[in-house]
Amino acid sequence: MLINESRVERLVVHRVGNPARGEPLQLSSKAIAVEEEVSTLILDGYLKGIVSDKKKYQFYHETDLNLNELYHYSRQFFRGEVDLLELSQRIARHLYARSQHPNIAAGDLFVILFSGLSDGDRPLRALGVFKAEIHDDFLTVVESGEVFDISHATGINPRLIDKGALLLEHGPLVYAVDRQGHEAKFWLDDFLQAMRVPDSNSSSKLVAEVMEQISEEIEDPLAQVRFKDEVMTLCKTEPEVSARQMGHMAERYVAPEQVNRLFDSAAESYGFALEGDAPLPAQGMARRLEKSWSKVGVGHGISLLLPSDLSLQNVQTVKGEDGELQLILRLLQK
Repeated sequence: MLINESRVERLVVHRVGNPARGEPLQLSSKAIAVEEEVSTLILDGYLKGIVSDKKKYQFYHETDLNLNELYHYSRQFFRGEVDLLELSQRIARHLYARSQHPNIAAGDLFVILFSGLSDGDRPLRALGVFKAEIHDDFLTVVESGEVFDISHATGINPRLIDKGALLLEHGPLVYAVDRQGHEAKFWLDDFLQAMRVPDSNSSSKLVAEVMEQISEEIEDPLAQVRFKDEVMTLCKTEPEVSARQMGHMAERYVAPEQVNRLFDSAAESYGFALEGDAPLPAQGMARRLEKSWSKVGVGHGISLLLPSDLSLQNVQTVKGEDGELQLILRLLQK
């Protein structure tokens, strides 16, 4: 996304409380233009702070995408069916209705119309939806003749986004951020209804994490070693692998239901659905797994930290008198 030529056209500010605490929704009656200094702060803070591949999401709905409120409202605006003020009021009412959780703080809602963006092929407009929940304290120096004094002011830091979204003119893509998401995930899940768009790095990380969990569920130490060796050999010899390919390999060691459960749990945690046949870079996955798999279980709750040039071949357990337990390990140098 290219934003070097972007401009702030107009904006609307509303104040959104928490209805569960009896706080009101205060709607502005006018969209305003902003002076150049304010526009520069918004572009350098809010816009630059949200346009990132790590913050790329996609609107969704269980039955029909057009039933997603934010997506539907933005389409109406970009088609010219509603103006910016009406759009912003609909967004504010929707946010107010979704702000019932006790941890959701009241805040100022900014709905900003940006122009001059580009996806590389065509110019784009975009709608910025930002909620400022935290006000910072500032010191200002006041000059009066030959006397300098210090006064206190409270305001919004545009370089610190509490909650934000950038809705693009074309398609269901949205950039989003929620700095307080660990307290109440309503911004992404309930308000935006947006799912993260996976990239190759996050997808590879997800699959590697599932492989690590599967290895821990293999009770036989030797079977666990064989599984790890098979996965590592594939990742080191092939330039790309897929989640489906890794899943089929895992099903030779644990039940398919376990594999599906772990992939589903990881997808929910990462916030996106994984495409089973999508090619993923194997070398990065191998490096991550090699680091985590240097620790090898040998049974009885005991693990060994093995260098990468050694692999476990056999474990023999000998029980002696007085509860003595002797482990005989056979290692192979690669």
